Amino acid sequence: MYWIPALIGICAFFIITGPRFLDPTNVAWLAGGDSLQHYLGWAFYRISPWTWPIGLSPFYGMEFSDSIVFTDSIPLLAIPFKLISNLLPYPFQYLGIWVLLCFILQAYFAFKIMGLITNSITVQCLACILFVFSPPMIFRLALHESLMGHFLILAALYLNLKPINKLNENKKEKIFPIAWVILLAIAVMVHFYLLVMVFTLWLADVLRRVLLQKYTSFKTALLEILIGLVVIAFFAWQAGYFAIEGASGATRGFGDFRTNLLALFNSRGWSYWLRPIPLRDPVEAATGEGFQYLGMGSIFLFLCALFAILRKKINLNLAIKLALKSYAYLIIAVLILALISFSNFIGFGPWHFRIPLPDFLLSLLSIVRSSSRLFWPLYYIIILLVIYCVIQVYSKKMTLVLLFIAAALQIFDTSAGWAALHRQLSATASSSFNIKIKAPFWQGAGQHYQKIVSNKGNDNWEIFGIYASQNKMATNIAYLARADYPKQEKSYMNVNHQLHQGPLDAKSLYVLADWKNFPDHIEYDPQKDLLARIDGVNLLAPGWKVCSTCLQISKELEISQLAPTLSIREVVDFTKAGNGRANFMLGGWGFTEDWGTWATDQLSKVVLPLPKGEPTKLIIKANAFLSPQHAEQVVEVSINGIRIADQMTLKQAKGNTLEIKLPTGNIKAGEPLNVEFRSLDAISPMAAGLGPDERKLGIGLVSMQFVR
Repeated sequence: MYWIPALIGICAFFIITGPRFLDPTNVAWLAGGDSLQHYLGWAFYRISPWTWPIGLSPFYGMEFSDSIVFTDSIPLLAIPFKLISNLLPYPFQYLGIWVLLCFILQAYFAFKIMGLITNSITVQCLACILFVFSPPMIFRLALHESLMGHFLILAALYLNLKPINKLNENKKEKIFPIAWVILLAIAVMVHFYLLVMVFTLWLADVLRRVLLQKYTSFKTALLEILIGLVVIAFFAWQAGYFAIEGASGATRGFGDFRTNLLALFNSRGWSYWLRPIPLRDPVEAATGEGFQYLGMGSIFLFLCALFAILRKKINLNLAIKLALKSYAYLIIAVLILALISFSNFIGFGPWHFRIPLPDFLLSLLSIVRSSSRLFWPLYYIIILLVIYCVIQVYSKKMTLVLLFIAAALQIFDTSAGWAALHRQLSATASSSFNIKIKAPFWQGAGQHYQKIVSNKGNDNWEIFGIYASQNKMATNIAYLARADYPKQEKSYMNVNHQLHQGPLDAKSLYVLADWKNFPDHIEYDPQKDLLARIDGVNLLAPGWKVCSTCLQISKELEISQLAPTLSIREVVDFTKAGNGRANFMLGGWGFTEDWGTWATDQLSKVVLPLPKGEPTKLIIKANAFLSPQHAEQVVEVSINGIRIADQMTLKQAKGNTLEIKLPTGNIKAGEPLNVEFRSLDAISPMAAGLGPDERKLGIGLVSMQFVR
């Protein structure tokens, strides 16, 4: 009869995603974000040489590359598909195949669990719908596809709930260890968070079999645990979990991505009837982590079960005693996971408070920074308990009616959320990516160079990730979930060393960061090397000009320096109408307004290229945030680390003019002047009693101008 849940899963998949999503050559929906990261992890792994361990991906990140684990590329599928990658078309993405498997297996294990409490096929099928149309699972579609593997949680719950006394003697000692080892191996090869949940539930089941039901001896249990740990370690090693140091694997921020105590009833836009509960915490409100909405179908059954409890049709005390007697360790495990998911930053709807914890404990818990995910076992236990109560209390006919209503409500209500996903995934189909770099140069460069590297971070990782993977190039422009950050910084330092001191790597195409972030002079041979701005990208192509097979570009695209050219008396405008913010401002500034830009840190920085003509002064026009109790504002100005003259006082809210004498030295035209403003007595509008703005406002920069 297991073709029935398989059919339910297949139908749910096509209802929610549409048929185009299943096409492995369709990449139109991979427009960016995490799903593109998962695809690129596979795309680079596919073209990278085989390594040992086999999950490493040296082309993606180069010196700081790690593995397909840290691009969430589902090693369970990536590794076998790499074996046959020469037979696969380009592009090829298996995320649609994975999601279909998730729906089928979610329905299958829900069907199996329901088979433990009812013999009615109809009841099992209707209950499956509540599990398959699970908002927390569907929410991960086109976001974190690997985390749609909720069937692993259901399988682990099934093994915990399966009665042992119904098995024959030959199976009692074998079936559970074998099943758990397989399940743990699969979880390792899918996602770390799923492994954490399955591992915890495994330990709960071992304790159940040893201490509660006494069907497993201590010796057998210890052997099972040893084998399980060895299997986990081996598959984790081969998948690439140990490609980065442990300290790099842990991150800060435990409590940012947590479960709110009202999360089960917060639709967050996934319901036509239940309005979202407002959230005041900006991180919680801006992200989907912590989304645990039950769906109106499950809430309807919850109310039916609650009504029965209030009518005392269920002996609650007896039910709790029986549950503790048979499933004490499962209950403890699920509650521990749930408590970690709530974190020490407790949220109750819009209200929240923090419980202090020692730093060492926070650092340890930060390994599961997105702790909200650990709530999922309890989430499914709640749905299962609600259905169990309905089956036990109501007649067979009424149970079928209630479950049919619940299933219909669940599908319709949750469509408020997944209908948008359906439209996104069904809109168009394409086997090519639409990227912004389209000039003929890029095609030739992809064939000429073996690597494409950046001297700063992973800006535009989507564009250059697609470009590099298409051309089978290695790159350090990589977006990784977790990385070895010291190695990452060293990679960028090495590239900057090549750019500023040489020699250039003839096999690398250099993508250069904005001049204001790296204003140092670049060492290159303008007779041989190409410095250009193509499709808005600053690049350096070593040896391009003397390459006989390389397509030469128009002289108009070449540039002689990265820095914008300024002339004496040219006004650098820091208002919304000007380009001063984009081209010259560094850190310490607020958003740009019509009149100019406030300094919002005590130290705010601007970098300007020195114009030709030997200017001697810098004229600065500025505003100041003043109030009756704060009648003037004091500012210090430094240029290239040298403080200029004495402190300057701004006495007008608007129209202040500062005249700064430039330091003498060997600075040449085009080289950078780093101008620092230190606002010594900045004050916020809130502190001044003039509004709710909490920013401390220093100097308000309007314009700057070099003069002789």
